[in-house]
Amino acid sequence: MSKYLITGVAGTGKSSVAKELQKRGYAAYDTEVGFSYYVNKNSGERAVRPTHPKLKWYEEHERVFNEQVLNNIFKKHSDEPLFICSITANQKKYYPSFDKIFLLTSPDELLAKRIHSRTDNHFGKHPLELARVISRHQAFDDELKAAGAIVIDSTQSITKVVDQILESMG
Repeated sequence: MSKYLITGVAGTGKSSVAKELQKRGYAAYDTEVGFSYYVNKNSGERAVRPTHPKLKWYEEHERVFNEQVLNNIFKKHSDEPLFICSITANQKKYYPSFDKIFLLTSPDELLAKRIHSRTDNHFGKHPLELARVISRHQAFDDELKAAGAIVIDSTQSITKVVDQILESMG
């Protein structure tokens, strides 16, 4: 069955989209919960993210899919539409596995507001993390657009965002 990647930088609404899709009865996963982790970029060894990482830590580490868990999710939902809501350093490896990729995008000011007001995820609240999100936003969006992602304006209500995704499934 069809697999869809919903991606975007922090604060674009990936977790909210996953929750709304689940409410509507779809198999949707937010990879913040249970199947991604940090690794050392050089060694590939798993790493625990410090409470307040310094820039050097981020330069040496990245968050990746737990590939075994992701592949198991693919198998578990092989007979129904599946939505993976994520941003990880190794997601590009999986682009061919998805029927469509959706890019959630919002202005930097809105991203900052959402990140500061969310209560279920503290990533981005530290000034260093927020600066990294904002500084990499445009390049990330450009990369996904070049890969053929369907751009979704996530300044809209979550209902409209999900409606637009579902209408674009084809």
